[in-house]
Amino acid sequence: MADRAFPRDGDILLTRQGFIFYAFGYEHPPGRAFAFLKYLPEHLAEGLDVEFLPIKWDLGGLKLLRPRALYTSSAWGKTLRFLKDRFPEFVFYCPFLGKEMISVPLGSVKKAFVPSECLKALRTRGTLDGLQEKALELIELISSASGVPEEDMGLHGSLALGTHGPWSDIDIVIYGSREFRAVEKAIRGLQREGLLELDGRSPIEARRGMRGFFKGVSFVYTAVRKPEEINTHYGQRAYFPLGRVKLSCRVVGDGEAMFRPAIYHVASCEPLGPWPPGPSPSEVGVVACMIGLYRNLAREGDRLIVSGMLERVLDLATGEEFYQVVVGSGRPGEFLKVLGEGARGLEA
Repeated sequence: MADRAFPRDGDILLTRQGFIFYAFGYEHPPGRAFAFLKYLPEHLAEGLDVEFLPIKWDLGGLKLLRPRALYTSSAWGKTLRFLKDRFPEFVFYCPFLGKEMISVPLGSVKKAFVPSECLKALRTRGTLDGLQEKALELIELISSASGVPEEDMGLHGSLALGTHGPWSDIDIVIYGSREFRAVEKAIRGLQREGLLELDGRSPIEARRGMRGFFKGVSFVYTAVRKPEEINTHYGQRAYFPLGRVKLSCRVVGDGEAMFRPAIYHVASCEPLGPWPPGPSPSEVGVVACMIGLYRNLAREGDRLIVSGMLERVLDLATGEEFYQVVVGSGRPGEFLKVLGEGARGLEA
């Protein structure tokens, strides 16, 4: 775990208590990982006041439950309170964000499941079940069609953990923005050839093009930054919330839109309601989406409606600052909507 690129967004952390956390983003405190709780042992679930899915996952005999809602502001707040009351070591006050965050001490990690390593491990297994075989077949197909080597891919989710069942999907990670764009183009081509099907059941998923079906099994692919694409580190910036805002803006850069947080560089911002004192709307240059559903939703030239938290971002080394709007700050009612394409916003 000494790798400077560990943990990266989506790395899975199994703690000694049996909690399974997913690392979030790339700016982590020394010896810790900002994360969200995805699974917890059934015998420790009492006191977490959320609705659970009606499935029990088995991890080496440990029965796990998963909250039905993972990313809503309500679920995040309840999980934070649960951990603070019963397992306070997983709550950390971040002075640069000015609030308490769910954070995993790396010393409590029993095992880390890194997607690239999980894919390598699956390739070397002697016996595979049907879902594992389809996962490797799909990854080989995507790699061949896109020109992206399998070394720039990984396996995530229950297949990585070995907790998969008949309900599970194939969760693929693509390392790198260029690699993601190549895979995205290839998958749309594979759909035209009839080799797979993209999920068009909702306008958002149809626009993102990141979910689909392969030989009767659902799949999803997401992007993770390569080490050279990680351009900030913990403690480099401080974030100051200024107030809730709603605005329209135009996307002028989508090169980091596939990651989490999804970063949209924007211009031509206009307020759509009250505006807090301080910066003018024209000074907002970034929309940062913490909600995974908003990854890869908008492209350069798109017009957006955004509801979120206006922040001043200060580079502590250089003194430079900029303003961004965060969607998914942990407060209710935040959303992103693309205008003119039939996409609808989904509130956090």
